[in-house]
Amino acid sequence: MSNEEQIEYWNDNAGLKWAQQQGAMDVFLAPVTSLLIDAAAIAPGERVLDLGCGTGETVLIATEAGAHVTGVDVSKPMLDLARSRADGRAELLLADASEYRADEGFDLIISRFGVMFFEDPVAAFANIKANLKPGGRMVFACWQSPKVNLWVMVPMQAIKPLLPEAPETDPHAPGPFAFSDPDRLKSILTDAGFANVSMTSHLVDICISQSDGVDGAAYFSSQIGPASRAMGEVDDELKSKLMVALREALAPYDDNGRVVLQGGIWIVRAS
Repeated sequence: MSNEEQIEYWNDNAGLKWAQQQGAMDVFLAPVTSLLIDAAAIAPGERVLDLGCGTGETVLIATEAGAHVTGVDVSKPMLDLARSRADGRAELLLADASEYRADEGFDLIISRFGVMFFEDPVAAFANIKANLKPGGRMVFACWQSPKVNLWVMVPMQAIKPLLPEAPETDPHAPGPFAFSDPDRLKSILTDAGFANVSMTSHLVDICISQSDGVDGAAYFSSQIGPASRAMGEVDDELKSKLMVALREALAPYDDNGRVVLQGGIWIVRAS
């Protein structure tokens, strides 16, 4: 299987932007992190594998819970920051989760939005399951449909009229919303050898600006997420128009400088 396109993407501007926005991203994802960690129920002494560990927030939490943590990610910019934050308290490896295989099994595998990018998800999850000890468990978070994720829909609907018409994309293609269909996701995990698959739906508050109001929210949307990718390498004139459109669309969600929109996620458990 090949995940070359995703590896290239996360080692280019996307990975750099996530690393640069680490503080904002930790706030952005805080409600998801809390739900994931609660569901994972990490016990002291457990061996934990964090897939797509990014800049290391969930690695640090698992380490502080007393686990022995290995984190893997394909993005060197994000992993470099994770290593700096972890300061030797965890093993952090530049590796593709769909191919990584440890010498010793893990009690728990976790992931916060790190498993939706596989070219061949069944083969990838079969490999992931091979990293679990007998009786081990996997818990991960993934996005539901864009329709319930207003932090995506509001910016995208604002900029779409100003951009060239884009071709239709496969909703199941590798990307943040590849697992939005719960029936498809359950089938993938079952085909990969997992049992006891369950999915819990959660609506969460996604903060895209803590105190900088509409300007901060528009900037964040232009740097992170689908709107950022859609804007691509536009010229300065068009970028200025897009930023105006983002500010206008996000203004109704500004509450004294804090901008929050709805997000929808699945917390997935399997063993």
